[in-house]
Amino acid sequence: MKDSGIPELVFDYIVVGAGSSGCVVASRLSEDRSVSVLLIEAGPEDKSWTIDMPLAVEALVSGSRFNWQYRSEPETMLEGRQIDHPRGKVLGGSSSINGMVYTRGNPLDYDGWAIEFGCAGWGYADVLPYFKRSETFLGPSNEYRGRTGPLKVTRPDVNKDPLNRAFMEAGRQAGYPVSVDSNGFQHEGFHPSECTIYNGRRWSASRAFLSPDVRRRSNLAIYTGSLVERIVIENKVAVGIELSRAGTRTVAKARREVVLCAGAFGSPQLLQLSGIGPSDVLQAANVDVVHELNGVGKNLQDHPDLPVPFVCEKPVGLGAVTRFPRKQIVGAQWFLGKGGLAASNQFEAAAYLRTKAGIKYPDLKLELLGVGFQPDSFKPYPGYSFQIHMTLLRAASRGHLAIKSNSAAEKPLIKFNYLSESADREFYRDAFRITRELVAQPAFSEYSGKELAPGAEVKSDDEIDHWVAAHIATAFHPSGTCRMGPVNDERTVVTPDLKVRGVANLRVADASIMPLVVASNTNAPCIMIGERASDLLRGRKLSPEARPYYVAPNWETSQR
Repeated sequence: MKDSGIPELVFDYIVVGAGSSGCVVASRLSEDRSVSVLLIEAGPEDKSWTIDMPLAVEALVSGSRFNWQYRSEPETMLEGRQIDHPRGKVLGGSSSINGMVYTRGNPLDYDGWAIEFGCAGWGYADVLPYFKRSETFLGPSNEYRGRTGPLKVTRPDVNKDPLNRAFMEAGRQAGYPVSVDSNGFQHEGFHPSECTIYNGRRWSASRAFLSPDVRRRSNLAIYTGSLVERIVIENKVAVGIELSRAGTRTVAKARREVVLCAGAFGSPQLLQLSGIGPSDVLQAANVDVVHELNGVGKNLQDHPDLPVPFVCEKPVGLGAVTRFPRKQIVGAQWFLGKGGLAASNQFEAAAYLRTKAGIKYPDLKLELLGVGFQPDSFKPYPGYSFQIHMTLLRAASRGHLAIKSNSAAEKPLIKFNYLSESADREFYRDAFRITRELVAQPAFSEYSGKELAPGAEVKSDDEIDHWVAAHIATAFHPSGTCRMGPVNDERTVVTPDLKVRGVANLRVADASIMPLVVASNTNAPCIMIGERASDLLRGRKLSPEARPYYVAPNWETSQR
């Protein structure tokens, strides 16, 4: 590296982004005491009661202290609305501000990556050992679950709450399957949710993988409050990074590799800022083209989400918790003993379903919350209510990301193109039908009242389409912008060994590598990606585990 007069640091590995994947990569690499590792995070330490308290999620995603506060461009099919996208800007990344739901995805997600997208080594048998290695599951043991990993995973008692019981029983009455472990043999069906909560506190990737013992390792340095401005590349070899820390620019050199774990927005942004990406995007932002790679920033995917709130005819759920004095009592219970309702994320019952015959595995997630919020807000309805979230798991629509300038401080242009494909609009018509049918089951009869929004009178395709366009938001799962694939595919950004195509000593390991977003929340898969990446970097691999998994026997002819 040429002498620039900027102070230099030297490490074997540099990991950019201390989120769900980056914490894992840094922790596992530094197990080898013969190498030095630098982990860089733009945000602060994760020391706040709002991070620790599971029920405080709303304060995190609507605030700015731990949040990048991304926002999409006006979305054409959403009546020009811009969609807010909170992402974690803190040690632990989005695992420190998310809803704490632990769900791995469907085995067919990963077999699809391997077979349909040419990502050898990423089939379900390949990734299952890494899910297991990462977790300590505190529920019933089986061959799909880990018992000794750093990540604590718990399963609340779904039968304690009457609304959760009604939701599960309504699924049975409607003819859907029930799964005792959606992260085990059977992903499809109604199931008790699992979460990264332990002893009443959030169990983020930083808490799991950057424990005090790990942080005391002499070969691991963690820089918070440090913004990486670009990757330093010489002759198409990544040799380090430039960062800004406490107002001082610094160069950190990597003897071995630079690993981007900055997420589906941050990783493609950094590649483009470093001259790696589509030439037209780079030139428009006044960035010299170092290596043209057209896939960088393309293939942007997400899980669109829309809740349907209902009146609750009985005083159950969380209605009272949103008001004085119960709100204060619940808070005091948590502060005094880490117990009570604030010790739960309140997402305790969910379902993975197929909206049509001919769909092989779930494309819809339903999730129950024991309070209904008024449209486009976190303002609860008066009295008692509940809502069912309808999440599209495999959207046909694709978006893109592009830097606007050569400054790392300027957020990139983000366009999802939500609902631009007719299949996504058709999906929500089906989802409304399924949700309304569920709430009409006998199990809900003593609880469910009026549909508060959009209201039962909204029935036609056009009426539903209009409501969805006006109110749909996001489940906060952006992915796909550094797509993994075979080396001879022009859309590929990283090959199955996570190496950036055409640039040496540079890898990406986060949600951006997903060729197709998984049919689940993305935190658990990102932790798995971090585990797999660390072994790829260390030149080792866990033995595959070929376990059976559920596929509905009548999927070709029946919706359930």
